[in-house]
Amino acid sequence: MNTISRLEDAIDRVVENEPRSSFRLAPIADFAIDQFQQLGLSDVRGGSSGELRIRGLARAKDWDVAYNFAGKPRLLVSLKSIWANAGGTVPNRIDDLIGETANVQQMSPEIVVGYVLLFDVSADSKRRVDNLYWSEFFESAVKKIAIRKAPLWNQGLIEGTWFIKFDSRSPKGSRIEDPPKVSNEGNTFFSALDSIRKPPD
Repeated sequence: MNTISRLEDAIDRVVENEPRSSFRLAPIADFAIDQFQQLGLSDVRGGSSGELRIRGLARAKDWDVAYNFAGKPRLLVSLKSIWANAGGTVPNRIDDLIGETANVQQMSPEIVVGYVLLFDVSADSKRRVDNLYWSEFFESAVKKIAIRKAPLWNQGLIEGTWFIKFDSRSPKGSRIEDPPKVSNEGNTFFSALDSIRKPPD
C-alpha cells in the first residue's frame, strides 16, 4: 500500500471514529509514527498508545507524537482538525498553536515542533474581509509561522506543518483533496523534521 493509500485509510478511520473521543485522531498519529520510523527513528511514541504529557513553563500538555533521545523529548508533533464552523474555529486554532508551542519551547528551546492540520472542506466558507476560503487563510497563516530556524529561534514559531484537506462526505478511500499535493508536502514535512532534529556531525 503506497503512502497516500495508507493516509486515506487513516482518514477513513478518523471519520468513522466517535467525534468526541480523545483518540479520534490516533490513526493519523499512528501514520506519522510509521513515517518517522521509516526514516530511522525507533523511539517515537503516541498514537493509539495514548497522548504524551510534556512539561511546559506554564503547564504540562498532551502531545500526539513525541520522539525521545537520551531520555528527553526532542521532536513533538501535534494534530489538529476542523470539522465545523471554520470561521469561529480557525482563529482559535492559530492562537492555540502559537501558545502551546511557546509554552513547551520556554522549557526546552531545542525541541523541534511540527503540526499536522486536518481540514474537512464540508466546513469551509469564504471570509468577508478578503474573499479567501477559511482553509486557504488557515494554511497560509500556519505556513507563516513554520519558519523556525537560524536566526529565527523565536518562541511560538514551528519547524514544520502539513495541511491536509479532505471531504468527509466523499466515499471511503477517496476523501483527500489534491492527493499529489498532500503526498509531496507530507514527504517534505517528515524529512524536514527528521533532518532538523538530528545533531550536527
